Amino acid sequence: KPSAPTSGATASVDGWALIVAGLLVGIGTRYGSGCTSGHGVCGLSRLSPRSLVATLSFMATGFLTVFVIRHLMGV
Repeated sequence: KPSAPTSGATASVDGWALIVAGLLVGIGTRYGSGCTSGHGVCGLSRLSPRSLVATLSFMATGFLTVFVIRHLMGV
């Protein structure tokens, strides 16, 4: 029986980092009046201006984070 393909990548993460990350996601969800999926799927389909701004903010932050980590930090 062939095994499932894996990427070979492993991560070692401290338990406290996971707890802090979860809390930050919860705070962001509350502060942003919804989650990224809710704004991106439901909010945009309703043509909500708030969801458009939120989704553009999420995407821009993600693009910027990847750029900084890959190109400026060299990770």
